Amino acid sequence: KNINQSLLVLGRVISALREGPTTGRIPYRDSKLTRLLQESLGGRCKTVIIATVSPSVMAVDETISTLMYAQAAHGIQNK
Repeated sequence: KNINQSLLVLGRVISALREGPTTGRIPYRDSKLTRLLQESLGGRCKTVIIATVSPSVMAVDETISTLMYAQAAHGIQNK
């Protein structure tokens, strides 16, 4: 349950960072994961995301979800 909540908040943080400063508050404090990644996502760090995917047909949903997170994070522009 906690990991799903953290991933949901991570998606919100990534979306807010992609939209820029017009969105208002970035919800870093809404989960432990985003609090840990705050400097990496919105700070002055260079960050590399490694998306680990599976070639298995059984893991198509997880693979698509992982690639969507990676694509969204790719669009973050820090100053």
